Amino acid sequence: MCSYRMSEYIKQVAITGDISRIGTDDDLIRAWCAEVAKEIFEQKCEFAVVHVQGLHSAENPDYAARVICGCITDNPDIYRAFDCSMAFFDTKLTGLGNLYLFKNHSDVQYYDRFSSTGYMNVRLGHQHSIGVQECDGFIQNTFGQSYTFRRDFYNDDGTRDLANQRTGFLLSRFRIHGKEITFVNLNLHSLPFEDVNEIASKNASITKAAAKREEQIEMLLKELDEEGLRNDAILVAGSFNAQLHETDLLNYLAKTQLVQTVAKKDEDGNIESIEHVDRHGRRTTTVERTRFDLHSIHDWFFRLGRGQMVKRYNGELANISFKGNLKEETCFFQPSRHYELNEKGKEEFQRTLCPAWSDRILYNEKMNELFRHDSFCASGLYYGLVAEEKFVGPHKPVALHASICIK
Repeated sequence: MCSYRMSEYIKQVAITGDISRIGTDDDLIRAWCAEVAKEIFEQKCEFAVVHVQGLHSAENPDYAARVICGCITDNPDIYRAFDCSMAFFDTKLTGLGNLYLFKNHSDVQYYDRFSSTGYMNVRLGHQHSIGVQECDGFIQNTFGQSYTFRRDFYNDDGTRDLANQRTGFLLSRFRIHGKEITFVNLNLHSLPFEDVNEIASKNASITKAAAKREEQIEMLLKELDEEGLRNDAILVAGSFNAQLHETDLLNYLAKTQLVQTVAKKDEDGNIESIEHVDRHGRRTTTVERTRFDLHSIHDWFFRLGRGQMVKRYNGELANISFKGNLKEETCFFQPSRHYELNEKGKEEFQRTLCPAWSDRILYNEKMNELFRHDSFCASGLYYGLVAEEKFVGPHKPVALHASICIK
């Protein structure tokens, strides 16, 4: 482990963001890119990692990928700060994109498992591979799913078409100042509507969707083992799509607000809505397939203390951490999803889905050993939202700033 001499550390910024709901809005994509570029530049880092999910929501995924790469790398501040960049944007299969920016190309090599020499020198300038195959320097995996080559569209009610949901990961490996680091971009299984029957079940300690996501993380860890990468420093940044434990949250609200819980069933006996009604007959909570609404306190409640009122229900990834496979900094920021602009143009949480910390950045023990852990120093770890004060779509990017030992 490094002693704390700053010459032995370099600053890095990792950012992950899901553009699946803004893929057809060119202005929002450019605003998203501007906020990401601003976050990177302000940290004066040696290298930066940008992981993008949801490219298949765009009418033309290749065009969206070029806009993202261009808007970030051609930003005047970024252009002056970094002499090279590499990008792997898989617009054909996973809809994931990895962009890497380096201050000095001579300090970096990238790994190509199809090359006889393994590591290749990174060239001066920009190398952006869009819509290409694994032979161009990355590893892709779809968790055993097969997809048709079509855009990942949304239904009329705003929910994602589950038949064409893209899940998977995109893995890139670099040697930076002699340190071998593996970066994984991933998009895990999501359930883009409220499963009211499951929420109403008092016995559900883990949802079916959460169990599916945990299974996919295990598949990722197995792939890392098979590729011989578990001894690398590993950073996993992407759409974990983790949800709050909504059953426990609703129980807490019912208890603290002293309300009556009313469950309405459809003609087949399935629960179609859950409502909390106070003693005056006013609804304080409504949960339906496409609605999660705390009515008068909705936006205030999820923003209060940067989300700390609901943080106790954010335990989905705990099993991953407790097993020692991956670690995460504490989420001292409000949920990264789901945002919208109200009729007055003010940003607030949507009332269609329960807000959650869906976008996350985790790392393994080897990476943790490279980090400088110093809460009293500006070069210590920081974990938070990008564009906290600006609307850039329903999903806010999440960033991890860290100083990394290069000794």
